Amino acid sequence: MEFTVKDNEALYQVWMSQKSKMRLTQMEFAKKLGMNQLEFSSILRGERPLSMAFVSRFCNLLNLESHRVVPSLRTQPNIKEVYLESRMTVDGEIKRAYIEGNQVVVEYLHTVFQPAEVTGSMN
Repeated sequence: MEFTVKDNEALYQVWMSQKSKMRLTQMEFAKKLGMNQLEFSSILRGERPLSMAFVSRFCNLLNLESHRVVPSLRTQPNIKEVYLESRMTVDGEIKRAYIEGNQVVVEYLHTVFQPAEVTGSMN
């Protein structure tokens, strides 16, 4: 789905009103969205394109329904496809990632340190 300038403006206006009501800073909110403050600011100003994943997370964190906030979503009540994004962090080095049907499989190397053996008897 492609978003318009009006969609960007609507999100900006919502942000300006909600941040004071919820006592949020741009930096705190960006962190909740999983991005840095510069990325968040550039999306709000329209320098970077909106994505459905961003709009969904943005509205969800502000306890709002995206179809009530974004004009393009209001005019399309029967949206059939929604593009989402998932991220994960692993404790190790990713060696291989592949797709099996509707699953993404990530193989990674995790180093486990075993405690050194203690020698000697305890009397």
